[in-house]
Amino acid sequence: MFGTVRFCCSARAGQVLVLLLLCAGGVEAQTLDQVINESLDAGGGRDALEAVTSFRRAGRFFMNTPFGDIEGETEVIIIPNRKIYQDFDSDLFQQTSGWNGLTAWRADNMQGLVELEGTPAVGLIAQTGLHPFLAYDRPQVVPVTFELLEDADLGGRLHHVVAASVEAVTFTVFVDTETKLVSQVQSNTELPQVGPVTITASSFDYKEQNGVMWPMRSVLDIPGLATIDSRFSEIELNVDVDHNLFEKP
Repeated sequence: MFGTVRFCCSARAGQVLVLLLLCAGGVEAQTLDQVINESLDAGGGRDALEAVTSFRRAGRFFMNTPFGDIEGETEVIIIPNRKIYQDFDSDLFQQTSGWNGLTAWRADNMQGLVELEGTPAVGLIAQTGLHPFLAYDRPQVVPVTFELLEDADLGGRLHHVVAASVEAVTFTVFVDTETKLVSQVQSNTELPQVGPVTITASSFDYKEQNGVMWPMRSVLDIPGLATIDSRFSEIELNVDVDHNLFEKP
């Protein structure tokens, strides 16, 4: 009897050990290569992303500011890795910004026309990549350094975290461990009359078009200044673009 009991306990312990090993294998830490390549694949794949010659999306934005709420229309036009134009237009607020490959700029009805430098310029230029990881293992595109950080909880979901550094500016990229899609990108900067802040750009409501997953909603949070919730209803790929849009007015 006692021998039988010992055998059963040993068998049960073996089963538990197998289960623990299986579970451990399921949560095995991933490498930087795995996180980046899986995210690119989930977004449609590097080949599909790099096949895009122009990208346009348009919709409406909802801006929350200390002075009240603003609502209007927004448009973004990108020539991947080369140029970008962005527009916010409402009855109370108008702002355009762009990068022509050499000069980054912004014009609005409050501060006028200014050339952008530092984090604001790099942040604008970074959007031309279409995906935060497209520059990985492509130093000829943009010289970016990538580092895998500890996983983090974001809105109750586990995320892989990757730091992408370019021109002394670091972007922290959060990748959903289930969908492998990018949920959020953060960067630190210092704003006049506000001080050091962490700017957060969140992406939601991904939709497939031409084999690529595009976020149909983005929320840009600039502490102390504004939160801009953009909801896109139109996406156009590989269409003719008026390149005068990218030039500083």
